[in-house]
Amino acid sequence: MAGRHAASSSKERNLALTILGVGTFIVLASMLGGVWVVRAGALLAIGMAFAAVMVAWSELHRERAEHQAEVRRQVALRKEQSERHRADSVAMIERFTGRAEKLQQIIEHLRRQLGAANSELSSMRGNAAWLRSEVSERQARIDGLTARIAELEAELAAAIEEETTENVVELPTPPVATSEEELWAEGEDPTMVDLSRVAKIIKQEEQQQKPRRRRRRA
Repeated sequence: MAGRHAASSSKERNLALTILGVGTFIVLASMLGGVWVVRAGALLAIGMAFAAVMVAWSELHRERAEHQAEVRRQVALRKEQSERHRADSVAMIERFTGRAEKLQQIIEHLRRQLGAANSELSSMRGNAAWLRSEVSERQARIDGLTARIAELEAELAAAIEEETTENVVELPTPPVATSEEELWAEGEDPTMVDLSRVAKIIKQEEQQQKPRRRRRRA
């Protein structure tokens, strides 16, 4: 567009210069002739000057029209660029808004998860404290039961030893005789034992051993 405008302007400028040059030459040549020749040269010069002015006005009008067209084209181009830029800006804003909404949703979801995690952590801390107290209480009970068992075992061992000592029965020993006549003096055989007394002692020992066997089984 700029090259064509420069070529057109150069052509019209050359035409105007040519008209002016030819007119000047004719005027100068007419000055060598008579009065009518001078008058004709003057008229021709005026006509060529008017033609040059018309060419100049035509060039000016054309350049003005081309300038206006160029301005309109630039305005339309800038308007199109502005609309394109506006559309791109709106699209970018929409993308940014959509992304911001998605990020906001993700943030809200993460906040809910964080709240649930904090609640669960608090619950776990409470459970841990309760479990520690429960373990301490159970350990104290276990220690108490262990001590009680040790005491009962000691008492049981003492009772068993005491009952064993009490259940030892000393059988009566026959008196030692110095002679055979003294052994048979009272009419009793020294090798004989009072069986009823021995049976009574055995029965008492069995009755005392029954509770001991039950405690050992328990």
